[in-house]
Amino acid sequence: MKRKIALGLIALLALMLAACGHQATNRQSQRASGDEIAFGRTGQTAKSQVWYGIKGTAQPSSRSTLTSVTITQNGKATSFQVPASFTVKDVAKLSVKQLKQKGTAMAKQTFIRKRQAVLTSIKGALAAEKKILKTDQNATVVSYAAVKMDRRIIANYQRLLARTAQTKFKKPRPLPFAVAVVKKAGRVKQEMIKVESYAFTGAVNNPNNQSLNYQKTSRKIFPRPYTQTSPKAVKIGNDYFGYYRYAVGNDSGYALTKVAGPSANVKFDTTSIKGQTG
Repeated sequence: MKRKIALGLIALLALMLAACGHQATNRQSQRASGDEIAFGRTGQTAKSQVWYGIKGTAQPSSRSTLTSVTITQNGKATSFQVPASFTVKDVAKLSVKQLKQKGTAMAKQTFIRKRQAVLTSIKGALAAEKKILKTDQNATVVSYAAVKMDRRIIANYQRLLARTAQTKFKKPRPLPFAVAVVKKAGRVKQEMIKVESYAFTGAVNNPNNQSLNYQKTSRKIFPRPYTQTSPKAVKIGNDYFGYYRYAVGNDSGYALTKVAGPSANVKFDTTSIKGQTG
């Protein structure tokens, strides 16, 4: 009888140890996956993840000025191009909902500023072409071909000016993103993040090529391939951040995101992730 009781206790103890071991393994697995954040992999989940674009060579701090804010969720990314007056400190404390509201307002400010800069550039080019036309018309030897060309250029600038003035702001919305990785000896050495956003594209200084437009563009939010990750999390205020970094000559920038704590960090995606359609 005693032997049966002892065997029963041993079996019960074994089951309890196995259960504890299974729970510990689950906790370790959850912690490992929760402490390492990759842009593409995390962006495929239902949980929102916020990434802050920063340009500069100094290590990110609360005073770092932003170039963009990107929120990933369910395989898409919503990106806001923001004025340089906004810092990490200004936005890091905001919730995702607040960021979407604030980001839309900031993106609209940026759009208005850029549209005005484009309009000013077009008006300057138009004024210069009108002077050229006047000079050609007043020339002793009139070149009808030159005058005709001047008028065509002026008409092109006028159409471009009218179209740009009528361009309306498009509210940022979730758009497909893609991640491409470059491996060397089986290890990821570079990650290119491709996020779509609305921006002005084209050149104003070529009136014969009416390519200037406000449209969806890619590679504007994260302009260069990232080749480094943060050696350890950086504490800014009450939060910890990990980051991707690129450095090409004097050009350097970061993609910064909140992580769970001082032992957490970001990592590169191990495989390429293509964007969804629509």
